[in-house]
Amino acid sequence: MAKHPRGDRLANTVSPPGSRSSRIQDLLLTLGDPSTRLLSAEAWTAFLAEVSGAATVGVGLRELLDVDDAPVRDSGVVTIEGEPARARVAPGRFLVVITTQPGGPAARAGIAPGDVLERIDGEPAFDLGESMARLRGAAGTEVRLELRREGQPQTLTLRREALPAAGNHVRSGPLEGGIVHLAIDGFSNETPGAAERALQGGDSRGVVLDLRNNPGGAVDAALAVAGLFLGERDLVRSIGRLERSVLRSTGTQRTRGRVAVLVNEGSASAAELVAVAVQDSGRGRVFGGRTAGKALVHVPGPLDDGSVLLISSARLVRLDGREILGRGLTPDVDVPWSGSVHPPLDVPGDVARDPQLAAAVRWIRSG
Repeated sequence: MAKHPRGDRLANTVSPPGSRSSRIQDLLLTLGDPSTRLLSAEAWTAFLAEVSGAATVGVGLRELLDVDDAPVRDSGVVTIEGEPARARVAPGRFLVVITTQPGGPAARAGIAPGDVLERIDGEPAFDLGESMARLRGAAGTEVRLELRREGQPQTLTLRREALPAAGNHVRSGPLEGGIVHLAIDGFSNETPGAAERALQGGDSRGVVLDLRNNPGGAVDAALAVAGLFLGERDLVRSIGRLERSVLRSTGTQRTRGRVAVLVNEGSASAAELVAVAVQDSGRGRVFGGRTAGKALVHVPGPLDDGSVLLISSARLVRLDGREILGRGLTPDVDVPWSGSVHPPLDVPGDVARDPQLAAAVRWIRSG
């Protein structure tokens, strides 16, 4: 999820009971924007723990970062047999997996980008808030998921477990020939500093910036990471109902060699921003698969009862006006590899087993 530099991360959840909440939900339904949502104070606390990278308990599907309300590609009007039409959020919209938390139960079970969550413990998974409430629970308890992958149904039972803190989201290591493999699986306040430290003294030939399975995070952190490769420059446009602006990278360029960016279906939001910036600047090339196309900016609207309204305030587009939302980023070099969508991937990676990494390294060495 992209977070506005002046806002906090948000998600939707089951709305608190009461007439005001019902009226707000009615207004949101009229608005027709599934990314603008109401959340309760209780779930806001749980959500902040998930997206801040704190230690949590769950199955490794973080709210809004790893799972989101999205149209199912090539779906037409999607229905679940036996469910009334009123249960649908909108024709063709379901909860779709963006990526999975590295090393968590969902990742180990093979859940992958594009998988559609149809039922959780037998209940339809149309609403993100209600579904996240069912996914959460005590460590050691089980949850049954019914999914659909490329039209084929699957049923998995996952055991909730304690998940460690995510830290700064940065891993790095040297590849042969003086190339740095820098993997970033999210963006938090600690990410830019950790990425800069990883680059110190190791850019003699080039950098593989690995954004595979990075669902996004704080926009200001992503702008600072982009600055390590581009310096200060215009990157993308933020287009909203009330405001239009240009987002610029920040800080000082710390790299001189070639930059190869790795992306896949699990690369979304702020990760797409960084990949687009490198590609459009001509500073490097992008390798892998098409990204998720989830370029929205959110800001919070706190309410006096402790609940919060998530407002989808803007979308990110390229400087020339090309859309990212719903389309994603097409890599310069398309390198299909189904194994890339099951994090965590090795860092430094093995070019003999990772064709996307191998293609990136070949290009850097050719310069």
